[in-house]
Formats: sequence, C-alpha cells, structure tokens
Amino acid sequence: MFELTKVDKALLNPSRFHIYLYLLRNGPKTVSDIAKGIEIMDAKTKRVKKLSKSAISKHCRILEDAGLLIPEALFKGSKGISKLYKATQRPRWEEFVIIGGRDPKELPDEVYKKMDELAQHPRYLKIVEEETPEIKDISLLRQKERLDRLLLDKKEEVFGRIEKDEELKTIFELGFKRYFRFLMGMS
Repeated sequence: MFELTKVDKALLNPSRFHIYLYLLRNGPKTVSDIAKGIEIMDAKTKRVKKLSKSAISKHCRILEDAGLLIPEALFKGSKGISKLYKATQRPRWEEFVIIGGRDPKELPDEVYKKMDELAQHPRYLKIVEEETPEIKDISLLRQKERLDRLLLDKKEEVFGRIEKDEELKTIFELGFKRYFRFLMGMS
C-alpha cells in the first residue's frame, strides 16, 4: 500500500508548494518578507491572491515540521525576535536515496549542505531558469513529481554548464557529484 510521506503531504497544498519554491528561488526570508513578495494564483477564480501573515506562518510551520524549512532566530532589537526561514531540499534528496535502497544517513551531512548551497546559488538558479523555461508553467496538480521529472530530464544540460563555471564547479563536486555517485553505489 502506498503511503504519503510528510514531505508529500506538506507539498500537496498549493500555497505551501508556492512558499517552498519562493524560498528556494529567493533565499531565506521572514514571514513578513514572504507576505510582501509572494503572489499565488487561486485555482478556482484564476486570480492572483496574497496570503495573510498568519496563513504564511502556519504553512511555514508545516513545511518546517516536514524538514523542508530550517528556521533561524532573527533578533530585531526592540521589535523582538522573528524567524528567518531557509528552504532545504534534503528531505526530498533523502527520498531518492531510500527509493534506491540505500540509507540516507550513509551520506555525510556536508554533501547535503553543499547540494543546498548550489541549489540556492543565484548563478545556478539562472542556469536552471534558462535550461528549463517550462518550470514556470508547472501546474499545481502533481507539481512535486513534475518538478522532479523536469529537473532530472534537464540534469545533463544544467550540470554540464555548472561544471564549466569555476565557482559552481567546486560546490557541485562536493555536493551533487558525490550524491549521484552514492546513488549509483559508487560511494
């Protein structure tokens, strides 16, 4: 019997999926920053809508519980403390390791950190955007699977360009390259 993971459940909600992608593409943000910067297309009305801070906060807590967001305390002086949310793809990458019959804990934490570093690097994001223009048109139905498939299909083009970029190449070699070797059983 097929059972949804916490990651699947968290990303099945269209608003949470948009918040997660927004943070992946724009780096760490507070709830207030997310509220100012994100617009979501309402599936029923086909109109752009804004989410309230309380709705965003609730969605961020669910994404955090699924391991997709890493919160960091942000001290704002007399205004108190706020959370700065940073997106991580580690739970999603661990799913692929498990599907491949391996234990994700066998891969050093540093590999996952380097993969996140590359996945959020502005030059990497530009390459992905140029190589996968279709990414903007992914519907919210089965979005996680379609996003994964699209990125996998374009992997050679994206990583080929990254290996030619001296700054990104080092991050790639310490992260994704080790990850793919691990998946293929070539630790």
